[in-house]
Amino acid sequence: MNVENLEVTNKYVTLKSHIDGSRPQESDFVLKTATLRLSIEPGSSSGSDSDSEDVVLKNLYVSIDPYQINRMKTVSSTQKLVSIAERITPGQF
Repeated sequence: MNVENLEVTNKYVTLKSHIDGSRPQESDFVLKTATLRLSIEPGSSSGSDSDSEDVVLKNLYVSIDPYQINRMKTVSSTQKLVSIAERITPGQF
């Protein structure tokens, strides 16, 4: 299958608003869709020959690492201690 310039519809879940409390609720998230253009970088395998090593994958399920919960909160002590634990902005993916 040649994926050069193939457009696909991507569904993703993003944070609707910061969570309050220890457990996120379904209402804290929103399902969105976006069109993605799949392409192969110049110089890589073309995808059209049988020896191609390029692969396109589709994720069926994704889970959130528990440490991400603190990043979804409005305020968390972890956000101040570790730079990679800064607060997530709702709507970003």
